[in-house]
Amino acid sequence: MGELKKHLNPETATVQAIYDYHKRLGDSEPARGYLGASIIGHACDRYLWYTFRGCVTRDFSGRLYRLFETGDLEEARFVKELREIGCTVHDVDENGEQFAVFALGGHFSGHMDGCVLGVPEAPKTWHVTEFKTCAEKYFNKLVKNGVAIEYPTHHGQMQCYMGLTKMKRSLYLARNKNTDHLHSERIRYNAEEYKRLMARAERIIRTNTPPDKLTDRCDDFRCRFCDAKALCHGDIDEAAVNIPHRNCETCCHSTPQLDGDYADSDKAVWTCDKQHRELTIAERQLGCDGHLLLPGLVWFADPVDGGEGWIEFENLHDKAHWTHGYGKNVWTTEELMSSPGVAVGSKAVEVIKDAFRGTVSRTSLVSKYDAATCERLWDGKNDPDEICKILNGLDIGEYTKPDSTEENDDTAAYEYKTLPDGMGDICLVIYKKDDYAAIWKGKM
Repeated sequence: MGELKKHLNPETATVQAIYDYHKRLGDSEPARGYLGASIIGHACDRYLWYTFRGCVTRDFSGRLYRLFETGDLEEARFVKELREIGCTVHDVDENGEQFAVFALGGHFSGHMDGCVLGVPEAPKTWHVTEFKTCAEKYFNKLVKNGVAIEYPTHHGQMQCYMGLTKMKRSLYLARNKNTDHLHSERIRYNAEEYKRLMARAERIIRTNTPPDKLTDRCDDFRCRFCDAKALCHGDIDEAAVNIPHRNCETCCHSTPQLDGDYADSDKAVWTCDKQHRELTIAERQLGCDGHLLLPGLVWFADPVDGGEGWIEFENLHDKAHWTHGYGKNVWTTEELMSSPGVAVGSKAVEVIKDAFRGTVSRTSLVSKYDAATCERLWDGKNDPDEICKILNGLDIGEYTKPDSTEENDDTAAYEYKTLPDGMGDICLVIYKKDDYAAIWKGKM
């Protein structure tokens, strides 16, 4: 019975339905669209840049979304308690929403939990309020060391809120989720820290190049569980450009506007140099067919040339040259998002693209067979009868069943690894959209 239990779903249908509800609700939340004050104290500039450019999407479970809501619900309890002890608390604006603060043309923004007057330790001073919950282990560290040491992102968040609202104190209230013990801490405004954080925000928003990595070691404890790890450190066998979707924030043609008439805006306006106009939020999240990736997102190659609608790259690993852009015979953003890095610039794949205007998708077998290491035995129309004759002519005999297969919407690959007469491995690749096929032989 014990062996059986570990294979059973521990969640009942009711619990799973609740989690599914929170998953749907959480995933439906629109993208933030700005650099948040809540993360400006993060240790890594590069992570902040990826986040601002919409390169990082966190895939939360329904249970975690519910946990976040638990923290939100605690805010109302803190507000009620502060009022009950005689404080004046403003937690929402005239529209019933959290107070928003913004700067840098709206590209830097945050939402305060509220502000309070009448705090017993300083009853005549207005305080920015920040409410948090934490597990007992972290609560005990917070009590011992203070918020600046244990939660520097929270500390930075409050410094920004104080600087933008001109208040000089913050009240940080935290609840131990295990015991319901409370911790309060008054934070003093630090003008130098505020200036440093705002300068950091402006630097990240203005640059179109990823800042330096925090460390070159992907197994460093600061990088190991980072949501941007795959994009930042890369893996040549994984997606060439590991971003969740195409958007305007990752395109060479778009620019966040901070100056002139946009300086005091709270709308976070982006303009498109290609279309010569402002972009709506919906447009920014989708991008367009004229999307041209910021070169810094291509971690495995350097740009060597470029022009209207195209960028030529040289791979770091094999010095192969290839072109990214939109139009014919180039690597589009969608292809780079779905193809392994090792395939980009591959002579075998480039021949297919040049001759048949094909597109590629992530199939490791396709990328494995390269003109530099393999021999192309045959290519032609995707005719099953013809392909069978070719394979039979290779004396594969009883080994007609492939040892490995991979298939997606664009390609199907069939690898034969065990062959007579000392022949090398053979792979049949079918390019569905072009109705084209090729047979490759690995060199011994």
